[in-house]
Amino acid sequence: MKTNTNTLIIVTAYSSISPKPCRKAYLNSNEELATQRFLREFPAARDMSVEVIGFEDEFTIRANGTLAAY
Repeated sequence: MKTNTNTLIIVTAYSSISPKPCRKAYLNSNEELATQRFLREFPAARDMSVEVIGFEDEFTIRANGTLAAY
């Protein structure tokens, strides 16, 4: 049985000034710390979403942009 040894946290939001998306990914952090780091860099971010992906040593980025862990 495989165990998830890595965690990728992807945080996305929109800028408050323009509808331009802001994106950051954090490796092997926890969700709360990643969110805090994101908000320090983008303090006026709105409509924020967080996706946490656990994976062993590889994952796939599909054509539509979704990620799948093995």
